[in-house]
Amino acid sequence: MEHLENIYASLRDAVEKAIGRKLQTPRDFDYLSFRALDTTKQYVSAMTLKRFWGYFGTPNKHCPRLATLNILSQIAGYMDWDTYYSEISCTGNPQSAFLNKRTLYTSSLREGTIIQLKWHPNRKLVIRHDGYEVFTVIASENSKLSVGDTFRCEQITEGQTMILGGLIHGGQKFSGYVCGLEKGVLYEIIDGGEAPPCNTLIHNALQNYSFTFKEKHPESTHHSGRKIWNFGHQGK
Repeated sequence: MEHLENIYASLRDAVEKAIGRKLQTPRDFDYLSFRALDTTKQYVSAMTLKRFWGYFGTPNKHCPRLATLNILSQIAGYMDWDTYYSEISCTGNPQSAFLNKRTLYTSSLREGTIIQLKWHPNRKLVIRHDGYEVFTVIASENSKLSVGDTFRCEQITEGQTMILGGLIHGGQKFSGYVCGLEKGVLYEIIDGGEAPPCNTLIHNALQNYSFTFKEKHPESTHHSGRKIWNFGHQGK
């Protein structure tokens, strides 16, 4: 029984790491319930989650249903509870897992797409897709990467480390760079249309990009002087 309780505790830790927050308040459990439905398309109530986490007292005083354990295992990145249980029982620590998280495949992006990246602690980048999975940094905050750095990246998976290949930083070539080693990376595709930028970093990045883009493509401006954001391929 002690062995099973240790695996339950490990699963709780794995889920908290996957969602990037400790479950301590009713709002946290409501969030996990919503996240479970969004990720697995299956519902588990906040009350069930509170019981499993011991919110009302010592955890594991009841036996969680298999359906609940399957959902939590999937959030942690595993196929199901049996997969999680087998791996933890054999190794004591997860060494591999099926990913079931929001993933952006960069080959599907159009040229000029703007993406914001965030990772712990307080690191922020705004990058521009230049085509063929190549990106340029157009804004950087609390990061070792600089504006003008370029790199390749095939995919971005939320909550996972992000590997930047073929990095050129300060004119020097590096084999790569890793972002989000501790808690993974969060990403957001930024709309460059008429909607106002969501923060100063994005605002400055888009302003700088707008100025350069307008110089290269003066036809992208209305007669009224209003900019048209068009990050797609420009014909010759």
